[in-house]
Amino acid sequence: MTYIIQTQKRRKHFSNFSNLVNDMDIYQHRVDLETYEPNRTHYWIPSDSKERFILSLQENPKNKNLHYYIENPIEYKLNNFGFRTPDDFNSIDEGNVFIGCSHTMGIGLHLENVWSYKLNQILGGKFWNLAIGGTGVQTHFRILFAFCKKLKIKNIFHYAPKYPRYEFFINNVPQNFLMNLYTDDWEKQFGSLCKDSLFNEDQLDMTYMAHIYAIKGLAQELNINYYVNDFKPKFTSEDNSLKARDTFHFSIKQQHEIMNEFLKMYDMDLYEKNKFYDDSFDMADNKNVYNDIDYSDTKTNRTIL
Repeated sequence: MTYIIQTQKRRKHFSNFSNLVNDMDIYQHRVDLETYEPNRTHYWIPSDSKERFILSLQENPKNKNLHYYIENPIEYKLNNFGFRTPDDFNSIDEGNVFIGCSHTMGIGLHLENVWSYKLNQILGGKFWNLAIGGTGVQTHFRILFAFCKKLKIKNIFHYAPKYPRYEFFINNVPQNFLMNLYTDDWEKQFGSLCKDSLFNEDQLDMTYMAHIYAIKGLAQELNINYYVNDFKPKFTSEDNSLKARDTFHFSIKQQHEIMNEFLKMYDMDLYEKNKFYDDSFDMADNKNVYNDIDYSDTKTNRTIL
């Protein structure tokens, strides 16, 4: 799925829309990030955990990707609302909104290698990054709905692979459920709902499309262009670029491919100017940065823990 929704002026507006958004502060809830304080730098974020990294080092002690992150730790700098962007949210400065999951937030990568940040650097304006890892289209709509009247938005960019992820309000708090993490314990809470409904392909399709069209309608109401894409870059043996620190999110080359897909939608001239991936940083050629040395526990503890 790839669409560009270009909005036009509308004659009618919801009279109570602003009040509804302003009254719904719970909609700003940052799923999986509520324990991470705003206005702070964090060095580990789910699923890019310290424990996972140490285990990866133990299993692959000479892995050049992992050695790079020992020397160049990732910093997750969260803004005044707890989102990964250097720009504090305000209603004065104009910027581009990015919604999505971990690929858009940039889990396991330095921010400068993430498609959303790279694209915003090309387009200019504030980087309004509303992405949260481990979320699906229901969360993306909720977060956009919560902040759309609080930010001055030029464009909305939505990277939306179709994942079986659902969000429910439980005890008045949004909670996410990823079907790939399903356990039998879920049946104690939901009965047979998961197996009977949420694992159903038709249910996934309907939930996905309903929220894509909800975001489309919200963008039209606000007179903002909406760009949505579900492009999934392929994993290839020829990709020698730096991999994500958690070892399973997209590489920096794959992130560049996602950026290119949005540039094609936005402006072909900008795409032609920026489409080429800079392979000077590829692992196979970066002999001056990586050394096949045996990092001792002391070295590891001092640099990453």
